Amino acid sequence: MAWRHAILRYLASLASVCILIWVCFSVVHVNATTVALAMLLLVLAIATRWGLREAVFTSLVCVLGFNFFFLPPIGTLTIADPQNWVALAAFLASALGASKLSAQAKARTVEAMERRSEIERLYLLSRAMLMDERTEISTTALNPIREIFGLSRVAFYESGTGEVYGSREAPAHTEDLLKVAVSNEPSEGPAFAIVPVRVGTRVIGSLALVGRDLTIPERDSIANLVGISYERIRAIEHAAAAEAARQGERLRTSLLDGIAHDLKTPLTAIKTCVSTLITIPPRTEEKRAELLSIIDEETDRLQRTITEAIQLARIESHKVTIERQAVPLAEKLQQAAATCANGRVPVINIPRDLIVEADPDLIALVVRQLVENACKYSPENTPVEISAERNNGSVTVRVMDKGPGISPWELDRIFEKFYRGTRGRGRTEGTGMGLAIAKGIIEAHGGKIWAENRPGGGAVFLFKLPAT
Repeated sequence: MAWRHAILRYLASLASVCILIWVCFSVVHVNATTVALAMLLLVLAIATRWGLREAVFTSLVCVLGFNFFFLPPIGTLTIADPQNWVALAAFLASALGASKLSAQAKARTVEAMERRSEIERLYLLSRAMLMDERTEISTTALNPIREIFGLSRVAFYESGTGEVYGSREAPAHTEDLLKVAVSNEPSEGPAFAIVPVRVGTRVIGSLALVGRDLTIPERDSIANLVGISYERIRAIEHAAAAEAARQGERLRTSLLDGIAHDLKTPLTAIKTCVSTLITIPPRTEEKRAELLSIIDEETDRLQRTITEAIQLARIESHKVTIERQAVPLAEKLQQAAATCANGRVPVINIPRDLIVEADPDLIALVVRQLVENACKYSPENTPVEISAERNNGSVTVRVMDKGPGISPWELDRIFEKFYRGTRGRGRTEGTGMGLAIAKGIIEAHGGKIWAENRPGGGAVFLFKLPAT
């Protein structure tokens, strides 16, 4: 097809010269100087539009036509006046020189446009890599390379692990990638190239680019960006590992502190009461009953702490079985709140027709945790309010108190395990597991739980569940 287009261009150039000669010779009857200038402009136009070869062909045709129709003797290819030889040679030299300059200018323009397009693609690639927070080299670097540069396959060989990421089909197979990574010399062929990937002076692997011919600067730039992306991913992984280790250490410390305190305190009280009953028998039945009451109370506290730890461990290990059924929300919340309000009567404002698909026992546990938390952190003479409403296919439940509220920067952290709010820390007992258990249960139901501060003071704990 390319040779057909070339023939059509030459024919079009010939036709253009013939039309110009016919107009100048038969229609307007201009002098030879005007014809020469018109022909020179035609040569420049063709050089600009198609290139040097078409312009040279047009120049030769113009010389023949100019000689035959405009230089005496008219109608022959001979030239009578020697001065016309000079004019003809000057025209031919001018036409060839101008067409060459025009073709070079066009080539530079095309090259500049290609460089601009290349820079734009590299900018898009670098932006895609830097904006992607994922830590997989295939999705962060290789997929954008294939999409932006129109490649069919892209593969990256990592020298440290021997892994191949991306496409593994020939010619981008492991052997070729390994050879380039070891030799540090690029390998190329028709519509494919394998180049080493360096970070500084260190070769970390090789990159296969298959599907189209890329310039050497493009290939080197892509390889450099892959190296930067690789180092960035490794840095993110190291930072995440360090943060996980730090969080793990903090959680272990919190666990030891919280569990040690909440286990040691009731055990100490039980031990003291039992020792008193054994070694120093109480003189009155009233004293004996008081000691037994303390033992019973501290035993319940110890059992509650152990139960919460077991529940949290089950939730985090995804071993909680949810048995969904239609739960009348008002009735279930009334029963759950009554068992843990510490003598208070919660103010419950829930429509009787609200029904959710949930595990009734687990939802009751969530409500107990939230009501206990509200009673624990609010003054004794203030009510705990519970309300619920339906909105866009879901039900939102609110548990409100009149306590000290939550610091704004702690609203997201308050549901972390073993974390306790600074405003209530030290004044109330707790392990920091209750809200974490509530969050795990609600999220296991496909819902959401969060906390807010009340405008008039206090805190609001909200959770949302799908409605039937």
